[in-house]
Amino acid sequence: MKKLLCGALFAVLLLSIMLPAFSAAEEGTMIYLNDFSSADALTGLETQGNWRVQDGALETQGTGGSAFLTYTLPAAFAGKDFRVEVDFLGHTSTGGILIGGIGDELAKAPTSFFGYDCFIGANGKKGALGCYDAAGAWSGNINVGKDTELPRDLHLSATVRGNELTYLVTSADGGTRFYGVTYTIGTSARDVYSAFGGKVGLRKFYADKGRFDNFRVTLLAEPALPNLTKTLEFGGFAFRASAGLNLHGGALTGSGAAMTDATLAADFDLTCALNAEGVSRFYFGMRENSGYLFRVDKPDNTVSLWRIESGVYTCLGERACAVGDGARDVRIRVSDGIAAVYFEDNRADTSPYPKLELRLGGYTAGRFGVMLTGGTVRGLSVGEPAVYAGETYTNPVVTGADPDILYYDGTYYLYNRISAGNAVFRVSTSPDLVHWTARQTVFWHTNTAETHSYMSPNVFYHDGVFYMFYSALNKEGKERVWYATATSPYGPFLPVNDQKPLHEIAEIGGHPYRDDDGRLYMSFVRFGGGNHVWMEEVTMRDGVVTPVAGTATLAITPTEAYENDGYGLISEGGVLYKHNGLYYMIYASGHYKGHYGESYAVAEHILGPYTKYAYNEILTHNAAVDGVGDGIFIPSPDGKELFMVYHSHAALGKVEPRQTRIDRVKFVLDENGGPDILTVCGPTTTPQPLPSDTLRGDLDGDGAQTLRDALLLCGKITGGAPYSGRGDMDRNGTNDAEDIAALLVAISE
Repeated sequence: MKKLLCGALFAVLLLSIMLPAFSAAEEGTMIYLNDFSSADALTGLETQGNWRVQDGALETQGTGGSAFLTYTLPAAFAGKDFRVEVDFLGHTSTGGILIGGIGDELAKAPTSFFGYDCFIGANGKKGALGCYDAAGAWSGNINVGKDTELPRDLHLSATVRGNELTYLVTSADGGTRFYGVTYTIGTSARDVYSAFGGKVGLRKFYADKGRFDNFRVTLLAEPALPNLTKTLEFGGFAFRASAGLNLHGGALTGSGAAMTDATLAADFDLTCALNAEGVSRFYFGMRENSGYLFRVDKPDNTVSLWRIESGVYTCLGERACAVGDGARDVRIRVSDGIAAVYFEDNRADTSPYPKLELRLGGYTAGRFGVMLTGGTVRGLSVGEPAVYAGETYTNPVVTGADPDILYYDGTYYLYNRISAGNAVFRVSTSPDLVHWTARQTVFWHTNTAETHSYMSPNVFYHDGVFYMFYSALNKEGKERVWYATATSPYGPFLPVNDQKPLHEIAEIGGHPYRDDDGRLYMSFVRFGGGNHVWMEEVTMRDGVVTPVAGTATLAITPTEAYENDGYGLISEGGVLYKHNGLYYMIYASGHYKGHYGESYAVAEHILGPYTKYAYNEILTHNAAVDGVGDGIFIPSPDGKELFMVYHSHAALGKVEPRQTRIDRVKFVLDENGGPDILTVCGPTTTPQPLPSDTLRGDLDGDGAQTLRDALLLCGKITGGAPYSGRGDMDRNGTNDAEDIAALLVAISE
């Protein structure tokens, strides 16, 4: 393992941790590094148990129990974000990183440690996260990964950002990830802490034969703008710039910052080309030390939007994306207080969605600036933003969790759970995915039923029968998937198969899919060391569903930090869409009570194997909405657009009642030649164009609105036919004379 610091420099580093003020430290500043090369390498550290520095690494010696070693961050960095890393070499059992916790009910001194333990399990085959109780004794595991054949040499990292801790286990070179978890304080019932503390360290079983090396702590804080001592002209604007930033060949280049002298208009549309190195920052709406920041992080492959208030930075949202080499377009658009930020992560996407779009409360005009850590910015252009004049919708569109929508004969049918005595599932209808009307109950609990605690209805039409698959508990309280059938999307749905579940195995979900060859499949979520998505072929004949023996296959298992949280290891949902001959499976990542999220994986064959997208999650929380996930695909009324329907929390900090949302999705070519990339315009909380619906009055499906359609609509109304979204011209949930009049006007135009 390569040494990060020679012994002669270690004493110098120890002095560097005594930085006089936080402003002196920048993002990515290593404030502590110990490569255990020096004889006095343990100086300044607190130790419990028997540690030994030997041959440039840290070992334990003894039998029974663990040894602890801790380092206290300087008081100037209290409450700041940071990352702790260590190389764990030749491990055979348990060792890992300690992250301190603070709380009101803790003992005066810990038995072992106050806080969290990011470690390798005792069998040496899995990562895990645990915590200590109010006395500082071991409380238990919060999240435990699956057994895997870990290499003997590993790299461990634990990152603290606000109230979240992300722990990763990778190969020694960082190239392969074996385990990850993102934990929010207070999620686990074991947790007794209110915040992360300033004490970090290492723990190791005496029985473990491994060694620690390159123990380091890095501060994650946004840098202060340097002194802007010179002037330059760039993109038609006068800038004040720091000494490290220069104008060369019409481009800003180097390491430093520049800020316009003039204030940009409150509404603007700014573009430039970035050749990124390290972290690139674009400031806008700046007044004194307040404003907004769009951050492009090439090492982490993320982009993020931040609010700056009197020098205090708050992250409003972050997205994973490829920050590739070469010139990439950056765009910042502000209109009527709504900011949309774009980054060209895929040159093949000629009409990209914004990475983030949020309403900025109280936004006022301010200056624009750039800070580079290498790389270049060129081609700065600022204009007025275009204004969309068409009809819009704003999420959420309706109340309800676990949304499932059937599009049948021109009408959208939304099924969700209700709580009203024996009434279990209700249907609502819409002509356009936005305007919803609650209809009748379609499924009832009966006193003879041996099921209870119903959830997640999924309705599927096949060969004249409407099938409703739903999850419920049996009389023993075990999760099962059941089904009921009906002859109409309005129900009633009646249980079949003698009220027996599809499988006598613990599972939830039950989402059907029809392949191009007519064969039918279903996804299920099964348990065992977490929630896992399975696929299975089934047959549906005359209202009877039969699993095809031997086809049940594990498709998705939670392995990534975005899938694992304080509630467990969770991947669930499993909804398919076939595109260009490939199977795209979207699935919910994490627990619905947490941040949740939506990710996807791709396979050549419907049963897999599935490869997860490298930049998941494609739908994730931000400062305006939380708990987004459990998505499905659905087309716009005219089939010209594709949407994801998903749910979110009721509000930030409040889970129920969950809300149903819709946002556009599309497939775009991959500039690197891989499978087309599935991308989502969301989660949106700002006005969006209504779903494409060019032929709402096309009742006969011939692609035009004609007098024949008006006659058909008249016949439906006078004949008392059930509601139809096709023909609901005013989108009010009824078919009436006003719709006929509106259709005649549309025909005449």
